[in-house]
Amino acid sequence: MQRHLPHLLLTSALSVLINSAAQAQQTTPPVQQVEVQAKTQPADHKTDSAGKAVFTRQELLQFGDMNVSEALRRLPGITVSGTEIRLRGLGSGYTQILLNGEPVAPGFSIDSLSPELIERVEILRSGSAEYSAQGIAGTINIVLRKQPAQKGLSLRASLQSAPQWHLPQAGLEWTTGSGAWQGGLNAVVKQTRNEIQLRITEQQATLQGKPLAERWFDEQDFFRTNTISLAPRLNWKGDNGNQVQTQHLMEYSESHMHGGNHETTLLGDHSSYPDTAFRSQASIRNWQSDIQASQRLDENTRLEGKLLLRYNRRDSDYFFDGDAPAPQTSLRREVLSYALDKTLSTSGKYKRKAGEAHSLVFGWDGAMIQRAEQRLQLDQTPPVAGQSTLDENYHADVRRLALFAQDEWDISDRLQTYLGLRWEGLQTDVSGNALPAVRNRSSVFSPVSQWLWKVSEDKQDQLRLAISRTYKAPTTRDLVPRRYTVNNANSPANADFQGNPALLPELAWGLDLGWEKTLTKDSYLNLSGYLRRIDNVTTFQLFRFGDEWVSMPANQGKAHVRGIEIDTRLSLERWSPALRGTQLKFNLNRNWSEVDSVPGPNNRLVRQTPLSLNVGMDFTLSDAMRAGWNLQFQRNGKVRPSEKLDTYIGTTRTLDAYWNWKLDKQTQLKLFAGNLLHPRGITGEGYHDAYLLYRQAEERTYRTFRLQWEQQF
Repeated sequence: MQRHLPHLLLTSALSVLINSAAQAQQTTPPVQQVEVQAKTQPADHKTDSAGKAVFTRQELLQFGDMNVSEALRRLPGITVSGTEIRLRGLGSGYTQILLNGEPVAPGFSIDSLSPELIERVEILRSGSAEYSAQGIAGTINIVLRKQPAQKGLSLRASLQSAPQWHLPQAGLEWTTGSGAWQGGLNAVVKQTRNEIQLRITEQQATLQGKPLAERWFDEQDFFRTNTISLAPRLNWKGDNGNQVQTQHLMEYSESHMHGGNHETTLLGDHSSYPDTAFRSQASIRNWQSDIQASQRLDENTRLEGKLLLRYNRRDSDYFFDGDAPAPQTSLRREVLSYALDKTLSTSGKYKRKAGEAHSLVFGWDGAMIQRAEQRLQLDQTPPVAGQSTLDENYHADVRRLALFAQDEWDISDRLQTYLGLRWEGLQTDVSGNALPAVRNRSSVFSPVSQWLWKVSEDKQDQLRLAISRTYKAPTTRDLVPRRYTVNNANSPANADFQGNPALLPELAWGLDLGWEKTLTKDSYLNLSGYLRRIDNVTTFQLFRFGDEWVSMPANQGKAHVRGIEIDTRLSLERWSPALRGTQLKFNLNRNWSEVDSVPGPNNRLVRQTPLSLNVGMDFTLSDAMRAGWNLQFQRNGKVRPSEKLDTYIGTTRTLDAYWNWKLDKQTQLKLFAGNLLHPRGITGEGYHDAYLLYRQAEERTYRTFRLQWEQQF
């Protein structure tokens, strides 16, 4: 049965597409139809029972960010650590990232996308039967640009400036069509650069505090990436509400990196290689195509289907030089590698309206994913002659199938409910030339119940309640029993990594409760809280393998997560006419968690961000000018991931500003200023057992300025 399942899924999807195409050839009399749209709060917070916050393209592009992660970090409830996007302060797989409703590929970086390609961002803080249940902290769905309101050609060009470089970017958006057909193209060409300057300090002492060793590493790394993105689309709308949409995304990028560090030994022995240098180059090819069809069977029934193909390949060459004083040996290491991901997925749903205020949905969601990775490592150790070779490869097949049903019912004018049930099965098979075959199979039933009660007669006050079951599946990297080694200075605070084939999914029950108040047309206040209980929580075990330290994931006990969120937007015009068009935005998140198997204090879950704050204002300076600013604050602090290991992340403050000048109906000029406070980033790790070890990294950051011109034809 499993062998024929992909064919059945593919046949079902194709049947929807064929039926829609056939319907286009028939001349049917027009059927009168009524479209019911949900009322919305400001910032597109939907008020149906299945709560979802929707943020538009204009809000996402407001500050002119060149990377998606930078643009998302100002949205309510989202924090970013490096390039990892988090809800409820949780990353490492607890936040599910979707692209057009589909989970992103394992090797796909969300920052390879350009923000200009995005139509909207949807945030689901609770579970949903329709989407994958792999979102314990919540789900972020990034929807690509499909249907611009205005036809024609729009051009953009910008230049971003930092202390040591200037970054060009250009893009266009073209839309055309007539009658039932409409097509378009989005294209972006950009260059990004980054320079990292680190001072890494390592200190070792006895349990009584007597110093044993101290050394510094001064590191400087340079990164440059050139990217071209093309996103063509074609839509057809027929009679009776039938339609077919096809959308594609093609991206190619080349990255070049180089850098190194110099060690200063103040006490004790130096590391294996006191002076190191590296250089690397990589190319990424990403292609994704999907076709969607929707057919109205009768006035109360609709059938929808989707077929998606995805290809992502990364090729990289890495060179490492580690120099050691005589008579010790140095190290010359070359690593040639590639990673390839191929995905075929199909999904669909059958919608049936069972009355004026009652609708039922049944659907499926299946995917076949193939991941291959190869790594060839060549090591030379001058002045000793000879060369060692390590040739590793593995291949992973991932099969996913989900069946779901959901019921949306307006019980009364003021009470609505959403009930859903999803079964999702996952099987991963991994084989390679240097590791034993691994099979991991799991399945989860995920019930969802969401309720919306409009408390007041004017429906300006409403309460939300949601209960859902979600899970977090182990990644392929965490399952493969392969060693990922550090090049130099292995220690408990800088350990190698090894996967664990015995990992199980983390299972969670969640409760979400919220109160929403609509103040005026442009103002609202939302208060919410959440609870999560997670079983089979993954922690990282630290152990010695010969002379090397290794970190390995393992399931250990339970975790308890809770938090509160305040999100408000106020139009200040109500207090003074002089403040026309002025808005105040405020978002506060406070999160707590405890892992039962790790002793406290600070036994939080996967370096969870405990406190984040966004505050900003938008001003209307004149009919042609608008400006604004945003301040983001994140307090992290100490975390204990295991009994003998502590980590630390410093507080971050990021201030951004923008200014828009509309020269005429077709021309705009925009100025953006980023990271105006440019604080230093501080992280650290500490180990305490037979001795004390602390490793701290301090990173310098930079201000950026960007000027952008837009022209509509």
